[in-house]
Amino acid sequence: MSNNTDTTRRTFLKAGALVAAPAAAIGIPVAAIAADDGSKAALARLQDERAIEALNRDFLRAFNRGGAKSTANLFADRAAPGIAKHVRRLSLELADAPRSFVIADDGASATARYDCTVEIAQELEGDETLVQMARLQGNAAGVESARKTLSARYAKGADGWMITEIELA
Repeated sequence: MSNNTDTTRRTFLKAGALVAAPAAAIGIPVAAIAADDGSKAALARLQDERAIEALNRDFLRAFNRGGAKSTANLFADRAAPGIAKHVRRLSLELADAPRSFVIADDGASATARYDCTVEIAQELEGDETLVQMARLQGNAAGVESARKTLSARYAKGADGWMITEIELA
């Protein structure tokens, strides 16, 4: 049996390739992270847009479940919005793009306008027991739907995005 260890050019090339491959794999992501081609800003904007969309979904869910009072925790000042009492339900087509959506240059505030469908209930009149029971069960004299514009302002704080103002027009 022979223990002949000849070193050839081919051995050096193989060893060099084995050493260079991990270094190249590490170097490319570092270079991509270090490059500032605007992708970080685009990613931050996209994350902000998604967070505001989620906030809008939470607002609609809470409003349709319990009215304006149940949405207070989504507002920066923790106060319920001044949406009229006779508005029973709000529907946004979240798949549609908003009419306008602007995030400020500093990334700390945003405004948006959405087309929405509003269900407006005409309250039952009277103080009779049956009328009171019908009211408690959510019945109304009539319900009509109307297309309106939902305008919202948002602010970004330490806890993420919050609604500062919302109104129907």
